[in-house]
Amino acid sequence: MTSQKTSLSHRLSNGLWPELAERLAAALPKYGEPPPERQIFVNRTLRMESIQFVGFDLDWTLADYRRLPLEKLTFELAVDRLIEENNYPEAIRNCSFRPDFPRRGLLIDKESGTVLRMSRHRFVNLAYQGRQRLDRHQLKQLYRYEPVQPASDRFYHVDSLFELPEANLYAELIELTKDQHETRLPTPRKIFDDLRQAIDWVHAHGSLKQRVVADLPRYLHRDPDLGLALARLALGGRRLFLLTNSDWAYAEAISSYLLDDLLPGVDSWQEFFDLVVVEAGKPEFFSRRQPFRQLANGGEVVAEVDTPEWLGTYQGGCLEGLMGLIGGPGESVLYVGDHIYGDIVSSKLESTWRTTLIVRELEEEIRQRADLAARLDEGIALRHRLAQLGHQMDHLRDLLAVTEGSLRPPKAGTDSPGQINDRLQSVTAEHRQLLGREARWSGKLDTSFNPYWGPFFKQGTSKTRFASQLETYACLYTSRVSNFAYYGSNRYFRVPWDPMMHELDLGPEAEI
Repeated sequence: MTSQKTSLSHRLSNGLWPELAERLAAALPKYGEPPPERQIFVNRTLRMESIQFVGFDLDWTLADYRRLPLEKLTFELAVDRLIEENNYPEAIRNCSFRPDFPRRGLLIDKESGTVLRMSRHRFVNLAYQGRQRLDRHQLKQLYRYEPVQPASDRFYHVDSLFELPEANLYAELIELTKDQHETRLPTPRKIFDDLRQAIDWVHAHGSLKQRVVADLPRYLHRDPDLGLALARLALGGRRLFLLTNSDWAYAEAISSYLLDDLLPGVDSWQEFFDLVVVEAGKPEFFSRRQPFRQLANGGEVVAEVDTPEWLGTYQGGCLEGLMGLIGGPGESVLYVGDHIYGDIVSSKLESTWRTTLIVRELEEEIRQRADLAARLDEGIALRHRLAQLGHQMDHLRDLLAVTEGSLRPPKAGTDSPGQINDRLQSVTAEHRQLLGREARWSGKLDTSFNPYWGPFFKQGTSKTRFASQLETYACLYTSRVSNFAYYGSNRYFRVPWDPMMHELDLGPEAEI
């Protein structure tokens, strides 16, 4: 690796050079208030002026892959591997690539062969076995008679965008098991184990990386705003570092395509970072103790050290050694990643680092919500009216029970049991009618977001488990790193309002 004595943060701490100053002066006016889908959202108040170090993951964080071609390539390579290595029948080549089926936050049930989604309360109301959506009775048999333990070995969490083709192919293989005369596939758990090994092989040893590197424009977006975002974050001498699980050769190829010559006077991607750590082995990086292996320019290991040095390139390492270099509190570090567990949850559990989760799906969801605003308002009003009717029904049932059980005739001016019953029947009829209307509304709305799973962050009226983890562990979340270009380097990200349910307006205008 070339010397990083002219790293971006070092140069910015000594003032802007003319070319960059001119570029920033020309660019900043266009970065006013960001559009809704490019905003940075706040779960926990964060003063950027207290952040002295910003770390980044690479894949799906700095590197914004083009989902469709990358997922299709992964899907096809995994099918090839299963046939060649595990002797799966050629019939599995008929498995359909369905890019709208898999989503982050899903779970794979290895025992029953289902792909499911869980709410933050561990409630399952959506699951597919192959391509078949399970009905209420089937869901009850599988998941309602005992608590679901998502941390058990029975379930696999689809937390990374890299894992979406795996969920897609697993469902397709389970579908093929329904005709064992043709395919003769193993049990759901064995299918999962074989597929997991195939996907790992595709990423680690297969031709996936070679194919990506050979045609980077096909598989990667080159975001022109990314350089400006990194420059704004580095203003005032704030140090930037790269902490990725990718190997040196792949990280170098990807980073070079994304960042070389992106800013005037910054010729190489290496100049953006004061430290580069590859093959970090997250999430174990945050909990293990392991030395850093120093790399030479070509990626060869030349030494082992417990504590890295600024301006160096390393392989492996651990949180303890990195914090030895930083020499300050964990709260001075902001780490930006896309993997809810490997990047965000693990760093939060093992350190006091602040965190930003990149949620690429956010942009589409925000646009969809804007397009569906009128229908969302209709549903809010429907649910409010249903709640009112339910309250009236409860009241009338109790009143009817009291009046029917009384031995005295009703007093003048009060309703008889017959009159109360008539009112109850009227309210019940309206409630039943609106329940059907609400069910139709909910079904149409869900398929407007996604034909299989509905909104990304909601399961019915409850948050999904993914959304709950995001709220709990990510200080900030946004759709892409380049959104930082819209914000000043010392931005004070405030939580404007963190209400409990009793503080909400639960009338017709309340959000769901």
